[in-house]
Amino acid sequence: MKKLPFEFVMTSQNKAAKQPEYLTAVNPRGTIPAIDDNGVVLWESHAILIYLCEKYGWNDLWPADLVARAKVNQYLHFHHRNTREVVVQWSRALWPAVFEVENPDETWFRRNTFAGLQNNSRVVNDALEIIDRMLANSAFIAGPTVTLADISAYEELGQNQQKYANCTDYKKYPNITRWFIEMEKLPFHREAHAVWPLIGDINQLRGGMGTISSANKQAATVLRETVTQFPQS
Repeated sequence: MKKLPFEFVMTSQNKAAKQPEYLTAVNPRGTIPAIDDNGVVLWESHAILIYLCEKYGWNDLWPADLVARAKVNQYLHFHHRNTREVVVQWSRALWPAVFEVENPDETWFRRNTFAGLQNNSRVVNDALEIIDRMLANSAFIAGPTVTLADISAYEELGQNQQKYANCTDYKKYPNITRWFIEMEKLPFHREAHAVWPLIGDINQLRGGMGTISSANKQAATVLRETVTQFPQS
């Protein structure tokens, strides 16, 4: 969105990110994303987003005003064990198809997918209702303009909508569905999310991990080609 040049490095979370060199030098949790900004190594997406905003003065996304920033920060804390739980719906729909496992039992799900909370369904329903009410009071989650709160929330919620992965029903949440349309107007939305149309409805996924791998490689190419268009410092 800010046209800041960067080198995109595709990293397999199941393989490369679990190697000793990655765990030691990049992220001891063995997860992605992570960045290396001239020796400043950070992991956890919210920490990365805040760091970039503060370094480059992106006060539209991370407001300088105390109260406005607090509203964004409030959502970012809420996100972790609330909005984040919606990924369980994506994970449980996707991974059986990827591993070509029919009728997996609960033990398989707990071992091979994002485990989530035991009361995941209730937490997800409550989170979606809360976010929908927040969006009833303002155009975006933390106020009248897009902030880090929206960017963080959209990455969890947007991928699940009907025209992409199709694993969460948002019909009951008119403000969230309105917000989806507004988020798609952001610069480079199509390029940043090129993987979604390539994977498509995960309930209809065919080809297992080969399909996922191919989609990610094609999307990575889109990202790299987009970044070459940014002015180089």
